[in-house]
Amino acid sequence: MSAKGGIYQRGPFWLDHDRGKNGVPLSPWLYICWYDSTKGRIRRKSTRERDVRLACDALDRHFLATHRPSEVERSTYSVSEALTDYWIEHGSKAASAEAIRARLKLITRFMDHEAEAGRLIDPFFPSQIDDAFIQRFRDWAEADPIIARRKNPQGEWVESSRRKRAASTVEESVIQLKAALNHTKKRSGYVPDFEHKTRAQVTPTRNDRLTLKDIGELLSFTVTGAGNYAGHARRLLPLRRYIIAAVCTLGRPDAIMDMSVARDRGQWFPDMEVFDLNPAGRLQTKKYRAAVPVVGLLKEWIEGTEEWFVCGERNAGTKKEPRWEQHRVMSVKSAWDTARAELKLPHGWGPKLLRHSMATILANRRVPPTDRKLAMGHQALEGSEKAYVIFDPDYLSDVRKVLEDIVSELRGICPAALIPPKPAGSSQPDE
Repeated sequence: MSAKGGIYQRGPFWLDHDRGKNGVPLSPWLYICWYDSTKGRIRRKSTRERDVRLACDALDRHFLATHRPSEVERSTYSVSEALTDYWIEHGSKAASAEAIRARLKLITRFMDHEAEAGRLIDPFFPSQIDDAFIQRFRDWAEADPIIARRKNPQGEWVESSRRKRAASTVEESVIQLKAALNHTKKRSGYVPDFEHKTRAQVTPTRNDRLTLKDIGELLSFTVTGAGNYAGHARRLLPLRRYIIAAVCTLGRPDAIMDMSVARDRGQWFPDMEVFDLNPAGRLQTKKYRAAVPVVGLLKEWIEGTEEWFVCGERNAGTKKEPRWEQHRVMSVKSAWDTARAELKLPHGWGPKLLRHSMATILANRRVPPTDRKLAMGHQALEGSEKAYVIFDPDYLSDVRKVLEDIVSELRGICPAALIPPKPAGSSQPDE
């Protein structure tokens, strides 16, 4: 048996264990329970989860799939419920799930802030959102810094750095809030009429670019580093791999960090020398990920990659008998910031500066605009066209030729930086 209310309840459904007559759980699995008036008994459905949080999400999905809100329920449907339901039904399944989670979390933090200040009374309804609320959110979010934390030697989380949140980042949360409220209109019966700013309105125009010589110096830095330390080449290897991928694929930062040679990802086609920046099974978004021809330099580094292209190496053996293995790296921002400061690169730019710079170099070398748009994901190949066009030998041939020329020039500027490290598992890693 299971008691109504159980661990968590929403509408007529509640979460509980399958319990014996003495109330003791018969198994660790959690069930969605409800009273079936037709059969006159409690029914249950397994969530296939032991974790309460995951089981609650399963119950929410079940509720949302079956429930039709009444007029009373619509009148009491809160913004917090809308954000939660939007995440469960759409956000968590989207290719940009992590970004959506961060945007919704920022909105939720602001609502908590407003409640503490007495400007928001719980429950907070969609009808209470207006332009004044949105402007207060913008002001608060831009003043609220982004804080990075790390663990100190005692295992405690401490602040490592902080930076200002960009207006464009804030506006993405406004757009996400609008999307959530539109998505849940059938439950609230109302969508507030507030304006969001376009990306062009909140993104400052910056014309900073790196020359090929700058890129060469950046690559050289990943070998020599700054200061008298023998391990710079190994420590900065992920950044070097990132730069090489950025030069050879023109990809956005998230696409480069997602590059893998694993067969089940369906990205690397060695016989055709094509790399698809969009892995198999991932739905394309507005920021389209292109398939690009692979030039010689990128192929050399791919052939020395076990799984993730942007990776580091760590010793899985001993000091006397080292055995170096590759491991995925989730970010190169720290290494980039170090290199940017040391080489005095334009302030305020992340690794995306490489993409802008390469686009400019390709334009200056007269690569046709259509080819540039295709290679950079500004223009998509529709439907089944992509399945065969990307394997045509002439696909982006002008882009391939210019990239080969660029690589040839870089070999003259920073030859040591372009030599792939010894294969993982070697006792002597690249220095």
